[in-house]
Amino acid sequence: MIRSRESRQRAKNILEMFRVNEPPTDVHGIAGELGFMVIPYDFPEDTSAMLLIREDAKVIGVNENHAEVRQRFSIAHELGHYLNGHEDFTVRGGQEKIRVDGEFDFTDPQQRREQEANEFAAELLMPESMLKRDIAAAGRLDVPALTKRYNVSEQAMWIQLIDLKLASQYAAGS
Repeated sequence: MIRSRESRQRAKNILEMFRVNEPPTDVHGIAGELGFMVIPYDFPEDTSAMLLIREDAKVIGVNENHAEVRQRFSIAHELGHYLNGHEDFTVRGGQEKIRVDGEFDFTDPQQRREQEANEFAAELLMPESMLKRDIAAAGRLDVPALTKRYNVSEQAMWIQLIDLKLASQYAAGS
């Protein structure tokens, strides 16, 4: 079972904890406050990011060759894995935990954790309450303006709007 509501609530809790009231969410700052170093790295194209935890460090490596909006989503996605408890990150005897994220097959039923991490990332970067407020203030749904304001890709914005059932306002508002 996909725990979308729980994952989204975790993101809302993080936003509240760090007093994020306006987009774009400072995902680098949040990662830093949670003890993560974010390191750009020249990964292969099919690797978006990786999460490494060892006794002395918590690191999110992000593909420096990807667009900034994709890097931001990848960082938020990795935080989602960590905060949703998708791995046992307890380090024992000097062992390190590594999690690598690449391309996903969303048709694979085993991708539940990936979907949960995506739900977390979407809510962290494009919070429902802020989207509703911005759409209401504009009086219509202006996706290009929202993607710029939230510093996310148009694809990520559309997925979030559809998931939140806000996309139907596009047809009504245009």
